[in-house]
Amino acid sequence: MSPSILDPSLDVVFKLLLTSGPDSHEVLIALLTAVLRPRKPFEKVTVRNPEIARELLDDRGVVLDIFAELEDGTRLDIEMQSERRPSFRRRALYYWARMFGSELERGDDYGQLRPAISVLFLGYRELAGARVHSTFRLLEVHDHERFTDEIELHVIELPKLALATSEEQRDEAKMLAWAKFFAAKSDEEMTEAAMSDSAVEKAHKVLQRVSSDPAARRLAEQRALALVTLKIDFDEIKREGEAIGIAKGEALGIAKGEALGIAKGEALGIAKGEALGIAKGEALGIAKGEAATARAAVVDLCEVLGIELTNEHREQLATLSLAELEALRLAIKRDRRWP
Repeated sequence: MSPSILDPSLDVVFKLLLTSGPDSHEVLIALLTAVLRPRKPFEKVTVRNPEIARELLDDRGVVLDIFAELEDGTRLDIEMQSERRPSFRRRALYYWARMFGSELERGDDYGQLRPAISVLFLGYRELAGARVHSTFRLLEVHDHERFTDEIELHVIELPKLALATSEEQRDEAKMLAWAKFFAAKSDEEMTEAAMSDSAVEKAHKVLQRVSSDPAARRLAEQRALALVTLKIDFDEIKREGEAIGIAKGEALGIAKGEALGIAKGEALGIAKGEALGIAKGEALGIAKGEAATARAAVVDLCEVLGIELTNEHREQLATLSLAELEALRLAIKRDRRWP
């Protein structure tokens, strides 16, 4: 996708697209209509948190969701999450519960509670099934009687577009057009999605307006940098956990081997040989893995900042050590250019 168009799957751009003006209100209604398929059209949706606090953009644990309300009082939590995060399902349920009970005071009539619906767009595969759009309600496990109409969660997994069921292609063509729009990786894909549905075409125009706003571009850049750093941190934690697991596994294996009566001489020989081989192999593997992660981080950072990577740059990346790659990443982040 050209650098001039912001990525709508970035949570801050997603929120700007749906909350930044009167034209955004039309887009929000159209999106919710495609996902929820109401019996009668929505006439009005009120966004309760249209503001985007700049200081929150660097808080990598914060979800930039949209809290909205329909005319009948039904509450909506709408969000875009492009990268997997720990405990996603628990967090989604917690957000729903907080939204459902947020306005009930002690002593109030429970009848005042209004339905609460979560609409969750994901840039990764979370569920085992093939459906792009999955709907969750509270049902009895045998005959599927619904316990209440108050709870509903919609999960739209963008990577599953190629797996869309025949039912979805027949009944949810509008929702699939929106999913293609959010998942687009090129101008051509985005234009194709816009041409397939008039509401998505409207969203494309609003996105172009948002993308032309320097303030919006700064917000998007700040958020993208924070999320790139979050991904690097998660990769580092995962690598450290794997290293601990390997160490514990080897310690357990050696202990069991000795307990089974391996001769001390053999154990010593094996220990020395294995220690040397494992140490060299692990050191080499970990070093290569860390360098690859650091190299990928530099590439991601350049993509976020719109820095063109020439063949000369890529050749240079392939030869740098881990320390040199980290220094390069910090220099690019500081100067917003290739040094």
